[in-house]
Amino acid sequence: MMKEAKIVYYLGIDIGGTETNYGLINDQGELGEIKTRKTPMKSLTHFLDMMGDIYDEYAHQIEGMAISMPGIIHSKTGYAVHGGSLNYIKKMNMIEMLETRCQTTIHVENDGKAATLGELWKGNLKGIQHGVMLNLGTGIGGGIVVNGAVLKGQHYSAGEFSFIKTNTARSKDASYMFGYQNGIRHLFKKIALQCKIPLESMDGFKMFELIEGGNKEAASCLNDYCYTLAIQLFNLQTILDPERIIISGGISGNPLLIQLIKENVKKVYEEELGEGVFIVPEIMKSRFGNNGNIIGALYNYKLNEE
Repeated sequence: MMKEAKIVYYLGIDIGGTETNYGLINDQGELGEIKTRKTPMKSLTHFLDMMGDIYDEYAHQIEGMAISMPGIIHSKTGYAVHGGSLNYIKKMNMIEMLETRCQTTIHVENDGKAATLGELWKGNLKGIQHGVMLNLGTGIGGGIVVNGAVLKGQHYSAGEFSFIKTNTARSKDASYMFGYQNGIRHLFKKIALQCKIPLESMDGFKMFELIEGGNKEAASCLNDYCYTLAIQLFNLQTILDPERIIISGGISGNPLLIQLIKENVKKVYEEELGEGVFIVPEIMKSRFGNNGNIIGALYNYKLNEE
């Protein structure tokens, strides 16, 4: 009688600028219950306490920890140049630091690259040799796939899309960067202003509720947002020539967003060069959404262990 293969579990953790999501994930990338905690924003000590508490909850069940986090991360060594919005993480080795508290094997990857790895392993980039993934959040995260692998870059900072400039002015004003222009916070501010509603009540659900209710101002703001996004998709296409571009982030769950992006990409191509001059990439939403970060963090773990 054939013996059943033992299921191996890992602790998957997605550290965000606001919240940290975590839970068990098996070696096939199947997630269990996902729990959430507020990410400590000011203190490395509080951050380590949180990570230790999460580890203690699962320590007896896991083979290791697979972590996704913001910032420029050397995924082979665990060295963090910085932690993005986590200002207390600078020039430190995350694996060495965490292993002093969490007695298990640990691997760490940048959140945008982790999300891309998740889609490459099990999602809508599977089998794709050349692709791009964009995560529409507070800024623009994501990753680039070249020859079937996520591009890290010489300094592990490839795919930091937020810092693409959208103008030619000599200015330190971040409002002209892609991450600001197409960050959802900027979109929500415009809709709140145009519709004369409090900013604190604006989110993706409210935006689509307004649009589906026939609010022309909200619809116009979203269409303008998709047009400026389409311009950057055009630029990325001319540089990278991807076969497929994946759109992720909370607002990508509504089919209207992908529809408007496709319409505006077609418009940009026709305006700039006329139809048929360049191949228009296939545009799809991500398969895993926010869970992709943890799935990709595990794939990074497996690749590093191999």
